[in-house]
Amino acid sequence: MTQIHLLDIDDIIEFEYPINSGQPIKAQVTELHHDVMRATVYDGTETHHIDDKYAIRIIEKAEKAKEKHYQSNTEDGIDLIDFWHMQMTDEEFQGAMKSQISKYAIRLGRKDDKAKELNKIIDYAERYRNYLQGAD
Repeated sequence: MTQIHLLDIDDIIEFEYPINSGQPIKAQVTELHHDVMRATVYDGTETHHIDDKYAIRIIEKAEKAKEKHYQSNTEDGIDLIDFWHMQMTDEEFQGAMKSQISKYAIRLGRKDDKAKELNKIIDYAERYRNYLQGAD
């Protein structure tokens, strides 16, 4: 079983709640408190505070969970940015892309490491450029 110090923000985990109840709960790690070896997790309905007393199993590491965040749950697998482009006017889409780019630029190094944040900025900028070039 996994211990708190091995978790990352956005990992998808499973644990029994209450302890030894046989009731598995699937949740996403939202906060880590390494000073007291606790994690705050959210199961879609409730927030739980867990520690190493719980039998924790990582279902999905953060990077894979984040990649799915941008995908639609539809059968055609359209991702969020493609969906925005289809649903929004050109002006609205430009605003959404500018918002995402500025969000990552403003918090650079505060949430994820700087290289990871810069890659997000590059991804949004390149995808927006590709949409603009395709519109010509």
